[in-house]
Amino acid sequence: MKPIDYLIVTNDYATSCAGTCPTCVLSKDERAIKTPFTRAENIIKGLNAAGDNYGEIGTLALGIGRANVLMLPKESVGDIRAIMAAGRNAFNFRDGITEITTSLIGKIDPQIERAKKLLDTADNEAFDARFVVVANTALSSEKYWVNLNTFLRAMEAHRGGSNIDGNGDILQLALASETLPDVHELVDRVSEYKFAVNLTWAPFYDAGIEDEARLEELGNWIAEFYRLTSERGLDSSLVNRTDMAIAIDEEPFTHSLARAAESERAVVYIDQDGSWHNGYFTVLAEMDPIRFDPLAAEESPNSFRRVIFLLKNPACHGCPFHTACISSGAERIGTMALRKHPRGTHTCPSGMRRTFEVASGKPH
Repeated sequence: MKPIDYLIVTNDYATSCAGTCPTCVLSKDERAIKTPFTRAENIIKGLNAAGDNYGEIGTLALGIGRANVLMLPKESVGDIRAIMAAGRNAFNFRDGITEITTSLIGKIDPQIERAKKLLDTADNEAFDARFVVVANTALSSEKYWVNLNTFLRAMEAHRGGSNIDGNGDILQLALASETLPDVHELVDRVSEYKFAVNLTWAPFYDAGIEDEARLEELGNWIAEFYRLTSERGLDSSLVNRTDMAIAIDEEPFTHSLARAAESERAVVYIDQDGSWHNGYFTVLAEMDPIRFDPLAAEESPNSFRRVIFLLKNPACHGCPFHTACISSGAERIGTMALRKHPRGTHTCPSGMRRTFEVASGKPH
């Protein structure tokens, strides 16, 4: 089997969350579940099944998701230890990290103590633990940002570091077109933390983009976020993946399709029943098609047909960034957004064209 540099394997172990992100892919009932959403045994079954399809791996990123893992009952620590051990046995990898999701909503002290236990557990299982803090950008509560800072400093101290830079924790900002924050104030705030800052957007659940003006506003917001984070040297998947896509924007169309398919092979999701499937690799974040794109199962899996459908959209037909769009996975985002516009759009449906213009230095 072909070696792979970086493999992401994740699951919906936790759906519990008291958050109110406008475009959350979890249902209200799922968020209300206070216990693990699925059994550790099912996740382990999926890990073993997926592992049979992969050879040598450079880095395995084992996700424990999708919501606030830190608010689960204490027994979950044992489950997570078993999942890590199973991941270590199921895959042949050089370096292992585990990415544990949280929203940090709720009392912060118990979540800090649980996080410390999980750091120690991961260390014992030869994984480097990182926390993915999903933040609702619609919130302007100062208390939330104080809790975030308190949590990050506590993790820094527990790891024994004197500098939070390099610890690998990730702030994931959940966007919604109707509640976009002031991008300059947001970047000013996150610049303090010196860790990865990523964006996520679920267009299928964003009712606001039915208004093309909001879709255009979102695209401009993302472009400005790209510009500001680039200037300040912040680590962001938006910056890294956009720059990579622009660097190869002249490659043949067929190469971009192959590159996108290979990228999606590097993303694995374990279902509640222990089955597994590949996910979407996009310029913003990895996406589980079952969660983010529930209508995808009704369509042809042929990537060429899917892209041709997108290119027939009025806004996409004459776009000069087709290759960058495909190789970065932006076309996946655009396809989801177009479900809100069966007659097409005159604005970039992925919200990425303006960012590609800024990155290339060639406005069109």
